[in-house]
Parts: sequence; C-alpha cells; structure tokens
Amino acid sequence: MESGDPRAQEVWQHAVDALADGLLTALTLLDPRTLIIGGGLAEAGETLFTPLRAAVAARVVQFQTLPDIVPAALGDTAGCLGAGLLAWDLLDAPASPAQPADTDPPEVTT
Repeated sequence: MESGDPRAQEVWQHAVDALADGLLTALTLLDPRTLIIGGGLAEAGETLFTPLRAAVAARVVQFQTLPDIVPAALGDTAGCLGAGLLAWDLLDAPASPAQPADTDPPEVTT
C-alpha cells in the first residue's frame, strides 16, 4: 500500500472506512474521550491513524465530541498478556466436577 499500489490503497481505504464506521457506533453509544486502537492493525502507526482520524472526523455529527484516537500502549502484545493472565488464574481455580461418562452433553438449539 505504501509503495503506491492503487489496488492495495483501495483495499486499505475500505478497511479504514469500515473501522471508522464501527468506531462511530462506539462513539455514539458510549461518548468516550479517547478511543484506543490495539492489535496488529494498530502497528501500522500513522499509516492507519492519520486517515482513520480524518474518516471519524468526517462522520461525527454536530452534537458529538471528537475523541482522541490513539494506539494502545501495549500494541499487539495485550492479547498475549491477557491470555497468559487467564491461564495463570485457571491454574489457581478449583477443578470443576467431571461430567459422568454415561450422560450425553446437553443439546444446544439456536
């Protein structure tokens, strides 16, 4: 995308627009002062944040306050740290009783 490939730029813009639409929903429902973006996509830095800030600004309406949009301090390692902490907590959790072997698991209906 950064090398100027027009198709890649088009795909990137669609991704930025989709993210901006989702963030606008969060902004409308929660009215946050700051939107923190994490994960691998945020590792793109200003390649993401500059057009994302512009796309969100273009979508807000008069009664909304434009929040700061910043990268997560932990970047894409937050998920790994969270998984590790969950595993640590599960080691300390009491074991649940095993399901008897002669019973079928409950059916799930949708």
